Amino acid sequence: MTKTDRQTTTPHTDDNSFLIRDVRIFDGVQVTGTGSVLVLEGRITEIGIIAEVPALPEYDGTGKTVLPGLIDCHTHSLYGRPRTDRRDALRFGVTTELDLHGDPAVLAAARRQRRSLERTDQADLWSAGIGVAVPGGTPPNYPGLPHPPRLAPDANPEQFVTDRIHEGSDFIKVFLDGGSVWGQPTPTPTRKQVHAVVAAAHRRGLMVIAHATEHDYAALAIAAGVDGLAHTILTPIDDDLIADIVEGGAFVTATLSSFDGGLGARDLYRDPRVRPYLSETQTTALTTSGEDPDLYHRGSLNVRRLHAAGVPIFAGADSGVGAETEGAHGATMMAELSHLVAAGLTPTEVLTAATAAPAQRYQLADRGRIVTDMRADLVLVNGDPTVGVTAIRDIATIWKNGYVIDRTPN
Repeated sequence: MTKTDRQTTTPHTDDNSFLIRDVRIFDGVQVTGTGSVLVLEGRITEIGIIAEVPALPEYDGTGKTVLPGLIDCHTHSLYGRPRTDRRDALRFGVTTELDLHGDPAVLAAARRQRRSLERTDQADLWSAGIGVAVPGGTPPNYPGLPHPPRLAPDANPEQFVTDRIHEGSDFIKVFLDGGSVWGQPTPTPTRKQVHAVVAAAHRRGLMVIAHATEHDYAALAIAAGVDGLAHTILTPIDDDLIADIVEGGAFVTATLSSFDGGLGARDLYRDPRVRPYLSETQTTALTTSGEDPDLYHRGSLNVRRLHAAGVPIFAGADSGVGAETEGAHGATMMAELSHLVAAGLTPTEVLTAATAAPAQRYQLADRGRIVTDMRADLVLVNGDPTVGVTAIRDIATIWKNGYVIDRTPN
């Protein structure tokens, strides 16, 4: 089969088989060069120089980069509230979300979806379900919504973990927020409870991720053996803590966009590559002020130090917290990637932090890389985001399970 003439518009098809020709390929770890990517029935089947293929729709990749669908490593499906968040995420190339405290009612359907190669308009979901929190602690009980169970002082931590597993949790989240960052002291699980939760989860083969934005609580979490921190640390950290995080092998999901005072949100809202694709919910999120920007500078400095020490840094937007005003699913990841570059990661390292690295750590075996047999969760962008990461905003085409995604806002 000879090459077709270059197409000036994106072809649409009801099939999930296609060919991308002459495209720069970022495989989740590195740029492997310019070549072609063949997708048959929703899976990547061949990469490189492809001389002959069946008669399929072809996409011209000249001047473009194809990369794995993004993985947002910190989102929320707010407990008891119906949302369209995973549709919003998918329209911005986030094909997988990791829910770090959310509604267990969505977990069974989410598990069925992520095993399928059928057409969908939603990002796939892995979830902690209900996080481990104590009465009166973080997170708050939101007005008008059901109150999730809490780990009471006399409760059995192992039973609490078992209940979450029975609900379908894929990993466990524990909240260790003493409130000093926010100027409001808050109760937290005890050291004994945290150690018991981590031990119970690990016995069942589940990872534990801790919300711990203060030095001492992060140290407690690392000493207990957590697998990762859900946020950057927002108080000064010392070399001993950094060394302990390195030795423990924990990762850190930075969520710098949660603490930037709305700087990233305003930038996104002004960007003509972003604004036309925003839903009403996303627009509300991006036009609402965030936290104190001083927190962003502290958190960014800590990310820089942790990254320099070799701690794996993952990309996450913390979207879906609160009512509907913090973090726009999908869109805020565009700001998060830029924040990570500002914190010292290279654009290539940032893209890995949103694709291959979390896929490997969370054992998401069929995504996060452009290699054969992976599902065709792909994003085609104009330009080269491994040189300037904001090119990720200039999306040409998104595929989920090999199907083209309609980017029209809901």
